[in-house]
Amino acid sequence: MMTAADPASTLLRQVPLFAELQPEILDLLVSESPIRRYPRGQFLFNEGDPGESLLVLEEGSVKIARFAASGQEVVLATTEAPAIFGELALLEGAPRSATVTARTPVVVRVLSRQEVLGLIEREPSVSMAMPRAMAAMVRVSNDRLTDAISLDVPGRIAKRLLSRAGSHGAPDPRGIVVPIGRSQGDLAAELGTTRVSVNRTIKSFEAQRIVTLNHANDTIVIHDLSMLEAHTR
Repeated sequence: MMTAADPASTLLRQVPLFAELQPEILDLLVSESPIRRYPRGQFLFNEGDPGESLLVLEEGSVKIARFAASGQEVVLATTEAPAIFGELALLEGAPRSATVTARTPVVVRVLSRQEVLGLIEREPSVSMAMPRAMAAMVRVSNDRLTDAISLDVPGRIAKRLLSRAGSHGAPDPRGIVVPIGRSQGDLAAELGTTRVSVNRTIKSFEAQRIVTLNHANDTIVIHDLSMLEAHTR
């Protein structure tokens, strides 16, 4: 039997949905939920698949997207571990509403619909956390829609860089070093624009000495936060 100090249980506790569960319940979840590993580019599930499980992303990053009738991919979100996804279809008992693809090699833990619904019924912390998780998802969607309407492409890219600086930035003598965390194509799809526009905008920011792109280690150095913020107004 695993203990609460086991890395798997510790990682599961980092997911807000399970943060307040007792150690013995976490141990039980770990012992009864299989692990799956996917290489970069692998589909974890497709839009329309049965929503029979909740996936806990333990390592790596995934892209959540839908496809328009024209075949164009619309990126809804990119998610990094630790996180959960698949909760909407699971709660509704409906097919998956989006396609999830591994952006990097990923490790996911699979919780069955029966397990999750049982937790919601038995554990007040889970029954309260699930609506919060759903509300957070709606807020992100609303924010993205607002940005698409109110900001031009430089504004959307500037806002994304500022967000990454706040969550993943590291101080540096040159400014703030921010891991890009996605290709320009992925960023373009996520922001509702084209790769060419993303590339042109970043080159413009470089020419203004707002940022420096470092291809060698996939980072951007932000030299001037105030100028980036000006683009979001």
